[in-house]
Amino acid sequence: MIASFILFVEHNFLILFFVHIVISASAANILYKFMKKRFVKDSKKVKMQDAARIQLVEQESPIFKLFFEVSLHKYNDKTTKVFIFFLNFTIPLFGVFVSSWLAWYLMHITYSKKVENTNILNLDEFGMSFLKVERMFGEGSLSDLMTSEYAPKSKKLMALSSLSANLSPANLKIIKNTLFSTDDEIRMFGYAIINKAEQKLSARMNVHLEVFNEENSKDEDEEKDEERLAYAAKELGFLYWEMVYIELAHDSLKDNFLQEVTKYIAIAKEFYTDEVHKIYERVVKYEQILQEVDEKEDILEYQKRYDTLELEKRDYDNYNDICTRLYVLMGRVYMYGKKYDKASTEFTIAQEVDTAESSFVLPYLAEVNFLLGNYHTVHSIMHEAKDLEFNATLYPIVKQWKG
Repeated sequence: MIASFILFVEHNFLILFFVHIVISASAANILYKFMKKRFVKDSKKVKMQDAARIQLVEQESPIFKLFFEVSLHKYNDKTTKVFIFFLNFTIPLFGVFVSSWLAWYLMHITYSKKVENTNILNLDEFGMSFLKVERMFGEGSLSDLMTSEYAPKSKKLMALSSLSANLSPANLKIIKNTLFSTDDEIRMFGYAIINKAEQKLSARMNVHLEVFNEENSKDEDEEKDEERLAYAAKELGFLYWEMVYIELAHDSLKDNFLQEVTKYIAIAKEFYTDEVHKIYERVVKYEQILQEVDEKEDILEYQKRYDTLELEKRDYDNYNDICTRLYVLMGRVYMYGKKYDKASTEFTIAQEVDTAESSFVLPYLAEVNFLLGNYHTVHSIMHEAKDLEFNATLYPIVKQWKG
C-alpha cells in the first residue's frame, strides 16, 4: 500500500506540487483576512513608530536591517501573506493547521495592561520601611492629636470641645479614643461628652415614649389622637436610628434598636401615607369648588376658599415631606443591614413620593445601586442630579460619573 502511494506521488508529482501551491496561497489569503484584524491599521502614527524603530537599528548590519524592515513589526499585508504562504508551503498539510491555529491565537490572545514608568515613587515599596513623619506645629489630624503622647493637653481639650459641637460618627470615634488616654482629665472630658450626648438623646426619647405609651394605652371608650401617636412614633424612629448611627448604642443593643426603628417607622408611615391621600383628595375637591366661584361677583367667598386651598396644599407638602423622610430612613436601616434590594425599593418610593425635593434622596439611591452593581443606573442618576454639584463633598463624585 505504501509502495503504491509512493508510485502515485511520483507519477503525479507536478500536479500535487501545483495543488499544494494553490492550497498554500489560498490559505494565506483567507487567514490573512482574519489576522489583519489583529494588527493596527496603517496610519500616520504607525508610520512614525516604524520610523523610530528603524532609527534604533541604524547601527546594525545590513542583513539585520533588511530582515527588520520586512518583519511583522508593522502593518504590512505583503509580508504577512508571504509569511503565511511559506509556512504552509514548507510544511505540507500540517502547515495549514499550524497557520490556522496561529490566526486563531492572534485573534483571541489578550495582554495585561502595563503602567508606563513615570519615575514616580512607588509607595508600595515602602510598606514597612517608610519613615514616620510627624508635624512640628500640631497641624496634624485630630485623631493623631488625641493619641499623641507629646501633644499639649490644652490642644486636646480644645479639640474635644470643638468635636462635641458636632457629634458625627467620625467625630464620636475620635472622642471614644480618649477613653483610653493615660491622662485622667482628657479621659474624663471625653467620657463627659459621650455621657452628655447619651443623656440628651435619652431625655428626648423619654418625652416621646411617654406620649406614645399614653396614646397607645387608651381604652376603647377613649378616642386616640392618631396624629399625636404617629408624630411620637416618627420622632422615636429617628431618635433610635441616631443612637445607632452615631455609634452611641452598645453593640449588644444595636439589633434591638434597629427593630425599634422599624416598628416605629411602620406605625408612622401607616398614618402619614393615609393622611397624604386624604389631603390630596381634599385639594382636588377644593380646586374644583374654587373654579365654580366667580372672583368678580363674590370676592370674599373666593378668597375664603382660596385660603382654605392654600392651607390644604401646605399640609400636603408637609405630610409628603414626612413620608419621604420615613422611606429614606427605612432605606438607610436596610442598607445598614446590607439588605440592598429592600433599601433600593424604599429609596425609589421616596423619590417618587416627593419628586420636587428629591435631590437629597438621589445620593442614597446612587449608593445602593452602586453596591448592587447597577452602574448604568448610577450614571443616569448622576446625570439627572444637577443640584448635587453644589455639594462640595459630592461634587468630585458627580463629575467623575458624568465624565
